[in-house]
Amino acid sequence: MARAGARGSAGRINGRFMLLTIVCAALSAILVYAGVARSGGKESAPSGATGATVVAKVEIPARTEITAEMVQVKEITLDARAAMAMSSIDDVVGMVSRYPIALDEQVTPSKVVSVGGAENVDSLAFAVSKGMRAISISADQVLSAGGLVLPGDYVDIMSVLSGTKPDGSAVENYVVKTVLQNVQVLAVAQTIAETPAGGDASNDKQSDGKSASKANPEATTLTLLVSPEQAELLFLTESNGTLRAVVRGYGDSDVTQVRPIYQNELSPVAQ
Repeated sequence: MARAGARGSAGRINGRFMLLTIVCAALSAILVYAGVARSGGKESAPSGATGATVVAKVEIPARTEITAEMVQVKEITLDARAAMAMSSIDDVVGMVSRYPIALDEQVTPSKVVSVGGAENVDSLAFAVSKGMRAISISADQVLSAGGLVLPGDYVDIMSVLSGTKPDGSAVENYVVKTVLQNVQVLAVAQTIAETPAGGDASNDKQSDGKSASKANPEATTLTLLVSPEQAELLFLTESNGTLRAVVRGYGDSDVTQVRPIYQNELSPVAQ
């Protein structure tokens, strides 16, 4: 009877040890799982996961307007996909390539630019909207007063011209005439306006260039955004006279009739 009691006690002890072992094993598994989950942070992408990516369907030269036929969307594995790769064709069509884009190359924002958009680019060509021209004029005297004409300003252009009196005699500095009104300054020397122009004559769309540009008294040129006809007029006027730029107030886009002023109006003949 004593032996039977001893065997019963030993069985109960072994059962308890077995139960304790199972509980410890389960607890260890839970702790290991929790540790792995914490070390992994965010849930990682499944192996082989892909993302929609715009790639070049053909070789695209630099400074080319991108059409829908030039690009396509491919599924590319996330480990091979560029971090900033574009995913929609609609975001690319109409943009202009800044650099050559090879066949099957992923299209990223750094490789394209929107002409007339808000990007700050270092090439003047991207600041000139379709149908417009950029022309530079000598501006050393215009800027002599501290360099107060800045990229993004709107100006009127006046010219002092020689002329001929009714009696046929030539007169220097005979007349001053406003030849252009409300034209945008794209650049002063090598500083380009921060917001490329959209080609609209309205100052409602001008950028606050003065907040980002600095006066440059050493500048020698102003680059203006004009139509082809205005470019011809400006070139001819500069070849025949002296130009001055008159800065407009912010938001003032009115174009008015300004009559020429003749030399004899400064010193009228006494009656």
